[in-house]
Amino acid sequence: MSKIYWVSIATRTGDEFGVEKNVIEKIFAKKSKLKHFLEQEGYCKAAKNQYIKIDDELIYEAAVEKVKMK
Repeated sequence: MSKIYWVSIATRTGDEFGVEKNVIEKIFAKKSKLKHFLEQEGYCKAAKNQYIKIDDELIYEAAVEKVKMK
């Protein structure tokens, strides 16, 4: 059984409504590659399997899911 790491990145504005604008999805075969990507992009851990990055007036929220494949 193999596993992949699926990251869904949502972009939101900094206002009180928090309207989602864009969703980007990426897939990583190794957890080390995923962690390297998140560090390189400047994400901070917010909760288990959730990362956040604040840039100017945009908020990026990354949700990580581990998917097991047969």
